[in-house]
Amino acid sequence: MTPKERVRAALAHKAVDRVPTTMQCVETAWDNMKKYLNVETEEEVMQHFEIDTRIMDIPPYTGPVVEPFINEDGETVHTHPFGYQYINKWNGVEYNWHIITTPYDVIKTFDDLEKFDGWFNPDNFDYNAVTEFVKQHEDKAIRIGWPGPYQVFTLLYNTEEFYVNMYEEPELIKAMLDRYCKASYEIYERMYEAADNKVDFIRCCDDYGTQLSTLFSPDMWDGFFAENTKMFVEQAHRHGAYYMQHSCGAIRSIIPNLIRCGVDAIEPLQKVTGLEVDGLKKDFGKDLCFQGGIDTQNILPHGTPQEVYDETTRVIKALHENGQAGGYILCGSQDFEGDVPPENVCALYEAGKEYK
Repeated sequence: MTPKERVRAALAHKAVDRVPTTMQCVETAWDNMKKYLNVETEEEVMQHFEIDTRIMDIPPYTGPVVEPFINEDGETVHTHPFGYQYINKWNGVEYNWHIITTPYDVIKTFDDLEKFDGWFNPDNFDYNAVTEFVKQHEDKAIRIGWPGPYQVFTLLYNTEEFYVNMYEEPELIKAMLDRYCKASYEIYERMYEAADNKVDFIRCCDDYGTQLSTLFSPDMWDGFFAENTKMFVEQAHRHGAYYMQHSCGAIRSIIPNLIRCGVDAIEPLQKVTGLEVDGLKKDFGKDLCFQGGIDTQNILPHGTPQEVYDETTRVIKALHENGQAGGYILCGSQDFEGDVPPENVCALYEAGKEYK
């Protein structure tokens, strides 16, 4: 099987010749892997591990640029193409960005919503780059996607205000979410078209969970996010792609909601209560493909290579079998962070190669 065939078969719950793989790293982890493998590019790292996917979240930005500037605290302030401003702070291993201004905060009323012109503009992206990306990786499974119905919105609108106004101004919040999703939808529509409908799956990022539970009740989730989820799912299916829902946290209570919306797969399967892999496969395996599940909070950064190998084998066995071929794509339960030893990344993918 080609990588594209392998991933599409897994998403469709069909037999595969081996467990399909994907790879997601923060910048520091990519640098660590390149140094460890003595290669120069991320592509060479993925070739070493025979990774089946290639990923373009959104196309390169080509619109107006706001140059970085120094604020009164001596910090360099960057402006994202979507409009939010952030600074980078060192956490001891790598830099993390911290958002300091959110552009949608000026919207207080429906009148403000009508007048607001700061939505990100789908015209400001290079869709020819999508065409070239697909040509470059013809045999690989192509994944696109970043903004979904919820999480990226909280980079653009004060999160505390958002949660308060879900109760106090629910219709305004729904209208804002719809307008934000409309811009995302148009970006994806142009990406599918530029790819000549050769995108294999889209992954929209929406962290609906904490380490203990969901942020929203199932009913509240339906009220604010179901319709836009269906919209993105139907768009993907119309273009021959599968829809993968990313959500960190303990999201078991809303998995039936996601299934009702037509979601094909979920990731990253954090090791939290309710997402035990055996139970997920038993209860939802006929409806969902799963991706991830190899714990990036404990096992991968702190375990030995043998412990990582054994845990990876256990997760594969639970999600790849149980009477159903395919249905699983191997990777960590989050992007590999800078604290994950390269030896442990190697152990994860070695377990996938050797699994029979």
